Amino acid sequence: MSPVDSLYAMAERLRTAVASGAHAQAQETLRAYGHRLEEALRSLPPTDPQAIRLAAEARELLEWAHRTVMCSRAHSASQLARLSRQPLAYRTPASPARHSWELEG
Repeated sequence: MSPVDSLYAMAERLRTAVASGAHAQAQETLRAYGHRLEEALRSLPPTDPQAIRLAAEARELLEWAHRTVMCSRAHSASQLARLSRQPLAYRTPASPARHSWELEG
């Protein structure tokens, strides 16, 4: 498998991990993808059309991953906010305010 082919395989693994919410796996894959991308780009001249295409594809992948993770986080935050709002019947009653003249001691 060529370095470019393995780069595409890693990109697919990253997409799968991000889409499934496997953030630890996505982080590992992203780190490996970055190293492999760097190796591939160093092996090509900067003006090579393949290098330009690889850089553009990597940027698109990272932008997609960022948007997807941010949407997932927003959805999780929304669910958490809904869970933390308990109906009045389930809340513990607030203790009544006490005045200083009511305190003993």
